[in-house]
Amino acid sequence: MKLLVVQPTGDKRGHYGLYTTKLCHAAGELGHDVTLCTNRLDVSQYLLVPPRFRLVEIADRRLAFDRFDAAVSRAPLYYYWGYFRNSIAVTGAAIRLCQRETFDAVAIMDAEFMTSSWLLRRSRREIPPVIMFLWASNFSFSAYHGSMLKKAYKVVQREVFRRALGNGIQALAVLGEWHRDALREQLRPSTGFPIAVIPDGADPAPDMPDRGAARKQLGLPEDGPLFLFFGILRRDKGVEYLLDAVARLRVQPFHLVIAGWPMEYTAEAMVETVRRLNIADRVILRLAYTPDGEVPAYFAACDALILPYTRAYTGGSGPLMKGACTYGRPVIATRVSEMGRLVERYELGLAAAPEDAESLHEQMARFLTLSQIARDAMAANASALGKNNSWDSLARRLVDLAETLAASGSSR
Repeated sequence: MKLLVVQPTGDKRGHYGLYTTKLCHAAGELGHDVTLCTNRLDVSQYLLVPPRFRLVEIADRRLAFDRFDAAVSRAPLYYYWGYFRNSIAVTGAAIRLCQRETFDAVAIMDAEFMTSSWLLRRSRREIPPVIMFLWASNFSFSAYHGSMLKKAYKVVQREVFRRALGNGIQALAVLGEWHRDALREQLRPSTGFPIAVIPDGADPAPDMPDRGAARKQLGLPEDGPLFLFFGILRRDKGVEYLLDAVARLRVQPFHLVIAGWPMEYTAEAMVETVRRLNIADRVILRLAYTPDGEVPAYFAACDALILPYTRAYTGGSGPLMKGACTYGRPVIATRVSEMGRLVERYELGLAAAPEDAESLHEQMARFLTLSQIARDAMAANASALGKNNSWDSLARRLVDLAETLAASGSSR
């Protein structure tokens, strides 16, 4: 199988580069010929060995996304312009690459759907079958959270995208069953249109320090329970509800660590919220992008990972897989998207109602009363789910889908 993977923003902050790199590498290790077409990507961040795929960086890396990431809060229109620019430039370059070389299938990740759909429809007779990855299920006026203008744009984007299904795009890949069900309702594809579940992946558990050593390394309290909120701070991740829940939980001793870059907040605003709620004695703020070398220590130091996401979150289970399932930690999560389903189905931890500080407070209090045996069982379940979602297994799903499309002659 000769596979072309397209990622317009490989260097964007978040899971984009990791997911793309790991999936391409795993497919290459299975013996397939994989080419990754992207803007800029330092694969050494994610791999300890040479990549098993060919990397093609468009425009000599001049489409780097870091300056747009830096502007997301203060100049959102500039950020969106960068996203559109990269989607058009990298998708267009990938189409031209298909015209020069022969591929069996194309997989496109994180492209802007309206512009990429137009490009794919226009070139549908010149390219092999296309699999479009969707990392959110928000193609409706009500499901998309934002201003009226953004909601209107999403409706227009949906209609353009729908017209490319079967007419430039031959299959969709989504992160979970929840997404598949929601997208069938939102996009209304034809009966039998392929929508495959290729979820977030988990790495093998890295070497981790013991709890005491990890807390000492990070300068965290050496005694008592410790909850961890980890990752980029966005509005849809429910940080305000988490801090409110902490303010309600005053009886049991514990600490909460919030470690992540404040993408949609300012550090000053976070500090002020902690001060206003009078919880500075319980909350430890590490408001910066966490170096890769410190990530295992944060998970080793904590007793549970907290994912207090809001209803606006329509993404996948990346925080769950790359956190709790990779490092073997119990979870307290809200019932949103695929994430809430997985926590309850596989008994990974406790589930709370979204956007409900009292419900979250109750589950945090309940966790503090659990025996170590119960906590260890949750941690073991998380590790087991991570092994089931190895990058190798996800690459097999992608290749199976690509081979099915190629065999059916659905490219044109």
